[in-house]
Amino acid sequence: MVDWRSVHQTLVEGFAASWDKPHPRAWDDFLVEDVELNQPLIPKIRGRRKWWEESGRLLALLPDLRSDVVGWSGCDDILFIEHRFSATVGRIPAQIPAVDKIWMTESGKVLRRDAFFDPLPFAQLVLRQPSAWLPWWRSGLEPLAARRRFRTNRA
Repeated sequence: MVDWRSVHQTLVEGFAASWDKPHPRAWDDFLVEDVELNQPLIPKIRGRRKWWEESGRLLALLPDLRSDVVGWSGCDDILFIEHRFSATVGRIPAQIPAVDKIWMTESGKVLRRDAFFDPLPFAQLVLRQPSAWLPWWRSGLEPLAARRRFRTNRA
Protein backbone atom coordinates (compact mmCIF):
# COMPACT_ATOMS: atom_id res chain seq x y z
CA MET A 1 0.00 0.00 0.00
CA VAL A 2 1.41 3.37 -1.03
CA ASP A 3 1.49 6.18 1.53
CA TRP A 4 0.44 8.81 -1.03
CA ARG A 5 0.42 11.68 1.49
CA SER A 6 4.09 11.07 2.23
CA VAL A 7 4.91 10.75 -1.49
CA HIS A 8 3.05 14.01 -2.19
CA GLN A 9 4.77 15.83 0.69
CA THR A 10 8.23 14.72 -0.49
CA LEU A 11 7.53 15.89 -4.05
CA VAL A 12 6.14 19.24 -2.87
CA GLU A 13 9.27 19.78 -0.76
CA GLY A 14 11.50 18.96 -3.75
CA PHE A 15 9.43 21.24 -5.99
CA ALA A 16 9.78 24.12 -3.49
CA ALA A 17 13.53 23.58 -3.07
CA SER A 18 14.05 23.48 -6.85
CA TRP A 19 12.22 26.77 -7.36
CA ASP A 20 14.08 28.36 -4.45
CA LYS A 21 17.40 27.94 -6.32
CA PRO A 22 16.42 27.16 -9.90
CA HIS A 23 18.84 25.96 -12.57
CA PRO A 24 18.13 23.66 -15.53
CA ARG A 25 18.94 20.46 -13.61
CA ALA A 26 17.31 21.48 -10.31
CA TRP A 27 14.32 19.22 -10.98
CA ASP A 28 16.24 16.09 -12.11
CA ASP A 29 15.72 14.21 -8.83
CA PHE A 30 11.99 13.92 -9.39
CA LEU A 31 11.47 13.98 -13.19
CA VAL A 32 11.41 10.68 -15.10
CA GLU A 33 13.72 10.64 -18.11
CA ASP A 34 10.88 10.98 -20.67
CA VAL A 35 8.75 13.38 -18.61
CA GLU A 36 6.05 15.35 -20.44
CA LEU A 37 5.88 19.05 -19.54
CA ASN A 38 3.15 21.38 -20.79
CA GLN A 39 3.09 25.09 -19.98
CA PRO A 40 2.43 28.54 -21.40
CA LEU A 41 5.33 30.48 -23.01
CA ILE A 42 7.43 27.35 -23.63
CA PRO A 43 6.64 24.70 -26.24
CA LYS A 44 5.41 21.28 -25.08
CA ILE A 45 8.43 19.33 -23.83
CA ARG A 46 9.17 15.61 -23.75
CA GLY A 47 12.26 14.56 -21.79
CA ARG A 48 14.61 16.08 -19.24
CA ARG A 49 17.16 17.12 -21.87
CA LYS A 50 14.58 19.38 -23.58
CA TRP A 51 13.58 20.78 -20.17
CA TRP A 52 17.23 21.67 -19.51
CA GLU A 53 17.29 23.68 -22.77
CA GLU A 54 13.98 25.47 -22.26
CA SER A 55 14.46 26.21 -18.57
CA GLY A 56 17.92 27.54 -19.41
CA ARG A 57 16.33 29.98 -21.87
CA LEU A 58 13.74 31.02 -19.30
CA LEU A 59 16.32 31.54 -16.54
CA ALA A 60 18.58 33.49 -18.90
CA LEU A 61 15.68 35.88 -19.50
CA LEU A 62 14.58 35.98 -15.85
CA PRO A 63 17.64 35.17 -13.71
CA ASP A 64 15.80 36.03 -10.49
CA LEU A 65 12.81 33.79 -11.30
CA ARG A 66 11.54 31.95 -8.24
CA SER A 67 8.29 30.32 -7.18
CA ASP A 68 6.83 29.86 -3.72
CA VAL A 69 4.42 27.05 -2.89
CA VAL A 70 1.10 28.43 -1.63
CA GLY A 71 -0.70 25.12 -1.14
CA TRP A 72 -1.17 21.64 -2.51
CA SER A 73 -3.64 18.79 -2.71
CA GLY A 74 -3.27 15.26 -3.96
CA CYS A 75 -5.23 12.08 -4.56
CA ASP A 76 -3.26 8.94 -5.33
CA ASP A 77 -1.05 9.53 -8.39
CA ILE A 78 -2.30 13.07 -9.09
CA LEU A 79 -0.99 16.12 -7.27
CA PHE A 80 -1.93 19.79 -7.58
CA ILE A 81 0.57 22.41 -6.45
CA GLU A 82 -0.51 26.03 -6.16
CA HIS A 83 2.45 28.41 -6.33
CA ARG A 84 3.39 32.00 -7.12
CA PHE A 85 6.13 32.94 -9.59
CA SER A 86 8.13 36.09 -8.92
CA ALA A 87 10.69 37.74 -11.18
CA THR A 88 11.87 41.11 -12.35
CA VAL A 89 10.80 42.01 -15.88
CA GLY A 90 12.90 44.87 -17.14
CA ARG A 91 12.95 46.85 -13.90
CA ILE A 92 9.51 45.92 -12.62
CA PRO A 93 8.93 43.12 -10.11
CA ALA A 94 6.14 40.76 -11.11
CA GLN A 95 4.18 37.98 -9.45
CA ILE A 96 2.08 35.45 -11.31
CA PRO A 97 -0.07 32.79 -9.61
CA ALA A 98 0.08 29.28 -11.05
CA VAL A 99 -1.22 25.77 -10.50
CA ASP A 100 0.60 22.65 -11.64
CA LYS A 101 -1.23 19.37 -12.16
CA ILE A 102 1.21 16.50 -11.77
CA TRP A 103 0.84 12.81 -12.66
CA MET A 104 3.35 10.79 -10.68
CA THR A 105 4.72 7.34 -9.99
CA GLU A 106 4.36 5.58 -6.65
CA SER A 107 7.98 6.51 -5.93
CA GLY A 108 7.24 10.23 -6.39
CA LYS A 109 8.68 10.75 -9.87
CA VAL A 110 6.84 13.13 -12.21
CA LEU A 111 5.49 11.49 -15.37
CA ARG A 112 3.65 14.57 -16.64
CA ARG A 113 3.14 18.13 -15.49
CA ASP A 114 0.62 20.62 -16.88
CA ALA A 115 1.21 24.18 -15.66
CA PHE A 116 -1.67 26.63 -15.61
CA PHE A 117 -1.09 30.37 -15.41
CA ASP A 118 -2.03 33.45 -17.36
CA PRO A 119 1.04 34.61 -19.33
CA LEU A 120 -0.64 37.86 -20.44
CA PRO A 121 0.52 40.00 -17.49
CA PHE A 122 4.09 38.83 -18.10
CA ALA A 123 3.86 39.59 -21.84
CA GLN A 124 2.40 43.04 -21.11
CA LEU A 125 5.28 43.81 -18.77
CA VAL A 126 7.81 42.79 -21.41
CA LEU A 127 6.08 44.99 -24.00
CA ARG A 128 6.09 48.00 -21.63
CA GLN A 129 9.78 47.56 -20.74
CA PRO A 130 12.08 48.31 -23.68
CA SER A 131 15.03 47.07 -21.62
CA ALA A 132 13.38 43.59 -21.69
CA TRP A 133 12.86 43.43 -25.46
CA LEU A 134 16.34 42.29 -26.50
CA PRO A 135 16.65 39.65 -23.74
CA TRP A 136 13.20 38.29 -24.65
CA TRP A 137 14.10 38.21 -28.33
CA ARG A 138 17.33 36.37 -27.57
CA SER A 139 15.58 33.88 -25.30
CA GLY A 140 13.49 32.32 -28.08
CA LEU A 141 10.53 31.93 -25.71
CA GLU A 142 6.96 31.90 -27.04
CA PRO A 143 5.60 33.57 -29.08
CA LEU A 144 9.06 33.69 -30.57
CA ALA A 145 9.30 29.91 -30.93
CA ALA A 146 8.19 30.36 -34.55
CA ARG A 147 11.26 32.55 -35.06
CA ARG A 148 13.40 29.83 -33.46
CA ARG A 149 11.95 27.21 -35.84
CA PHE A 150 12.54 29.53 -38.80
CA ARG A 151 16.18 30.04 -37.80
CA THR A 152 16.64 26.27 -37.26
CA ASN A 153 15.14 25.41 -40.67
CA ARG A 154 17.38 27.91 -42.47
CA ALA A 155 20.61 26.51 -41.00
